[in-house]
Amino acid sequence: MRRLALALASLVLLAGCGGGAGDLLSITASGGVAGGRHTVVVSGDGRGSCDRGPLKELPSDRVIEARAVERDAADLAKRSATYPPRPDARSYTLHTKAGEVRWSEGAPSLPSVLPRAQLLELQLEQLLCRNR
Repeated sequence: MRRLALALASLVLLAGCGGGAGDLLSITASGGVAGGRHTVVVSGDGRGSCDRGPLKELPSDRVIEARAVERDAADLAKRSATYPPRPDARSYTLHTKAGEVRWSEGAPSLPSVLPRAQLLELQLEQLLCRNR
């Protein structure tokens, strides 16, 4: 019985090896003056997609910033932080493995990581969503 349990545990560990990189983060932006809705995703292997379209290689500086945003927003995501929406403002949702954060542009007293995430979303949208 013990051998069977060890064998099964080994198979589970092996099955986890060699899998995909998974998503590092995703940011959904909608509404506001820009209108529309897009979700940009950065994968752990340095690629990104727009609205779950084809993956494209990202510039290393964007991947580094995505990792920094993921790290710096971890506590906010763990507690599912939500900042009150502002009328007619663009709304954002950041998803990471730690959880989710919601806010809108121009909301007062935002932690500094959230405007950085907004800028990252805009840059990724320009790279990934245009010319698809």
